[in-house]
Amino acid sequence: MNITTKKLIFIITALLAGIAFMASCSKTEEPAAKAGKKGKKAHVTAKAKSTPSDEKNTFTAVRNGQSVLINWHIGVPADTFKEIEIQRSATGKKTQLARVARLKPDVATYKDSLPTESAYWYWLRLTAQDGKFQEIGPVKVDADRAGPSAYAKHDDNYKISITRTDDMATLKWDFPEEEYQAIRIMRAGRPLRQPFSHGTKVTVSKAGKSHCTNGLPDANAEYWYWFRVFLKSGVIVDRGPIKAEYAKRQTK
Repeated sequence: MNITTKKLIFIITALLAGIAFMASCSKTEEPAAKAGKKGKKAHVTAKAKSTPSDEKNTFTAVRNGQSVLINWHIGVPADTFKEIEIQRSATGKKTQLARVARLKPDVATYKDSLPTESAYWYWLRLTAQDGKFQEIGPVKVDADRAGPSAYAKHDDNYKISITRTDDMATLKWDFPEEEYQAIRIMRAGRPLRQPFSHGTKVTVSKAGKSHCTNGLPDANAEYWYWFRVFLKSGVIVDRGPIKAEYAKRQTK
């Protein structure tokens, strides 16, 4: 066998060995890759169950000017749920909901007072004993063709004043004579769409007429406050954002 033939045989042998080595690496790495894919779990976003009105579940809203009479019937025992919440939207979008009332599970009717003559949409949010929830709705009430002339601004009865110094804000509130379950107060450095989820908690009170002070971390920053008022009747009133302003100095 001459030298040229020996070289050719050596080259072919080396190539075959390299191919065999690459094949063995591929077989070794493939199960690990599959295992990695199996081990990775997809992110799942929890969603509420939307239940349409039918013969088992009914949900209606009838408008009479500023008032809306809401009725519902749920085809399961009342003790299945721990509370019922009524939500309202001026746009029909769930991203812009206002909480209207938080009611006991055996309640099946509610009378709402609308702030404007515009059309509105309603949802029921049913919270079960285990914390899970489902929603029924929406139902829509059309705009009031009579216009806003006879509309009373009930929220104006919930009077709030907030003044500040460089390091302290003083909050005073004077609400109608009602029984209050809780009054939650939140703070943020700017107006927020969801202050009760993303703001800073200030305090919780049950007094319809009171005051409190709140320390401010930055003298150069602005501060905004929100009040969420829970009446024992189930009504929920939201006020805010209200900016903390410096008190006007009296001139001589």
